[in-house]
Formats: sequence, C-alpha cells, structure tokens
Amino acid sequence: MSNWVKACFEKYPQLNSATLLIAQYWNDEARDEVHEHYVFSVLETPDLEAAFKAKWSAKDPINLLGLNHQTVMKAFWEWREKSEIYWDSQGAAIPAFVAFCKEGSHQCMDISEAYSPYAILRRKGQEIEVEVVGSLLRWWLNGIKPGNWYYYY
Repeated sequence: MSNWVKACFEKYPQLNSATLLIAQYWNDEARDEVHEHYVFSVLETPDLEAAFKAKWSAKDPINLLGLNHQTVMKAFWEWREKSEIYWDSQGAAIPAFVAFCKEGSHQCMDISEAYSPYAILRRKGQEIEVEVVGSLLRWWLNGIKPGNWYYYY
C-alpha cells in the first residue's frame, strides 16, 4: 500500500500524507470484505472532517489546495492496477484488518460513517513513514483466519 501512495506522492509533489480508512461490509458479490479508502492531503496529517465535509467532490480546499480529488484518486487507482501487489479484500485483508473495523457497516453508508482510520502514510524525503492509528474495535476478530471468520458474527 505504501508503494501505491508513494506513486501518488511522486506524481503530485504537493501531497504530503494519506490516511488509509478501512471498513468491513458485504459487497455486491454477497461476500463480506474489508474495504479500503484513502484521503490524500497537502497537510502533514489529512483533515478527515474536511474530507468528509467535501464529500469527495472535485475540491477539498483544506486537504487538496487546488488539486482535484477525482484526479488524484484516478492516478492512484491506475498505478495500483498496474502493481503486482493488490488489496485482497476477501482474503488476507480480513484477518489483518477486520478487528479494526466498525461493527454494522454497509455499502449504503457514507464513508465517514462506515470507515475507520487505520494508518497515516507521510512523505519523509524519498521514503514513506507509516503510523498505525487504528483502534482494536472488535478484539474477538483479531487475527481470524480467512475462510472461517464468518462463524464469529
């Protein structure tokens, strides 16, 4: 994930940070997944309230200062699709992150309601510093194995 963020930082040198948000809910394939979303920012730490207030519109005057949210995310997703690394939402992401996700989220909820911050990725010269900020919200799901995790709901 830090390589994906690093690619965006390289394309948009004014960006300094990104927050990884995570949520667990059923997808359109009727399978549970751990989903991810990113908030990019020119600030040292993204202002999540400002991002949520902007509602992912083209402009977020606090975090993106003239950059377009859709353009930044398009670059992020294009680089990510070319990457050999991927977010395994129905597999490895479940034991890694499900315990840090809010209970009872669903795909019709706003990102601000369904998602929780897990990590802040910051530009540090040519490197990316990762600060884990997630809280263990459902300790009983911590480290659950893919394939049998649903028995614990």
